[in-house]
Amino acid sequence: MVASAKPQSVQTLYEQSFRQRLQAILPETADWLQALRLNALSRFDQLGLPTRKLEAWKYINIRPLLGLPFQPHTAALPVSKATLQPYLLGEPGADVIHLVFVNGRFDADVSSTSALPAGVVVGSLKAAMDTQPEPVKSVLAQGLAQEPDAFVALNTALFEDGALIHVPDDTTVTPLIQVLYLTTGSAEPRAAYPRNLISLGRNAQVNMAIAHVGLGEHLYFNNSVQEFLLAEGAQAECSLVLNEAPQGWHLTATRSTLAENAKLTLSTVTLSGQTARHSVSTLLKGENAEVTLNGLDVLTGSTEIYHQTVTEHWVPHCSSDQFYKGILDDAGKSEFNGLVFVAAGANGTNSQQLNKNLLLSDEAKVWTRPQLQINADDVKCAHGATVGQLEADQLFYLASRGLSRELAQSLLTYGFAEEIIQRIANPLVRHWLDGRVLENLHRADASLKRQLGA
Repeated sequence: MVASAKPQSVQTLYEQSFRQRLQAILPETADWLQALRLNALSRFDQLGLPTRKLEAWKYINIRPLLGLPFQPHTAALPVSKATLQPYLLGEPGADVIHLVFVNGRFDADVSSTSALPAGVVVGSLKAAMDTQPEPVKSVLAQGLAQEPDAFVALNTALFEDGALIHVPDDTTVTPLIQVLYLTTGSAEPRAAYPRNLISLGRNAQVNMAIAHVGLGEHLYFNNSVQEFLLAEGAQAECSLVLNEAPQGWHLTATRSTLAENAKLTLSTVTLSGQTARHSVSTLLKGENAEVTLNGLDVLTGSTEIYHQTVTEHWVPHCSSDQFYKGILDDAGKSEFNGLVFVAAGANGTNSQQLNKNLLLSDEAKVWTRPQLQINADDVKCAHGATVGQLEADQLFYLASRGLSRELAQSLLTYGFAEEIIQRIANPLVRHWLDGRVLENLHRADASLKRQLGA
């Protein structure tokens, strides 16, 4: 039996449903995984479901989730390559490795991998745990006792599959790795808990993109986690794209630990969905480690996105760079809440934090709170934030050159977004995002699309 933290009569329907799900999957798992799941549930019970009394959850309203009895997805439906094609980057083989998950389950029939260097593992986390669990046992339990996010603990208790990427020492994976999660939805509310584990050895390198795409009009809930473990000198670039269905909810978290001279670039792009939240926690534990966090929100309708970042500088001479931009139309909502912590003795820290927002509607809302907590003297840290509208003089200048007002607005808005897209190194990802961003900018007419070649 799975212990309940409180009487069932006072549990929400959501709590009742996930506890029933955990009780159902526990007998099917190995002893070590059972112990991990129960420890994670215990951590969840210690934290409790977040409320708006918590600063990190002040603006997001999760109550609509708690009144729903989310069930696991049924067996994955067959998905044709024609359905997938708009969301796949490049051609399988030398350029791209595709890992496709449908409703949280790995689909080998529509996935593709090229020949990989010796020792590289790219595939299903579930398959790895079933056959060779040793490399992932200790990793999954790291940081659980101190995890501050109840939904990350819940993911640890309930995850069943996800992507596993392991690159050994002194190895570079040349093709882009795309991890595509496709959610088809159902008449009944469904929930999935995918887990991505990315482990890089000394001086290893990888470039990847994780895309969550929702189809249909049904309500569903994704609770996902990415873990990056970068050894000395390792380098990883990852783009995380949230392109959920109009009623899709997504609470995701990224947890990263960087050793000496390691470099991580993480770019989060939010395009659609009902409500999303991305909690990013980065530990810079080795000297000269570097992390770059980029963010781009292009929101229409009533889409909401909440960014929470915590970057911890524990040793000297590390750097962090955060640059988030938001374009909000209609009733879109966005929050950026970023904290940079510099420990005592972490001299030589270099940290930049910037959040810029462009409002295209009187109904759009933005909350921005960049923060610094500095306990060392010899540091260089800065932060800033702006919220505004398109400049009237810029619109006038373009209009004086013969552009219609609509086209001028589209061009300026696209240019605002492009500054973030250009920070993504991989050209396949950049090109795909260009097209998706233009689709969201409903003021971008056909002539603008032709001019930009998208």
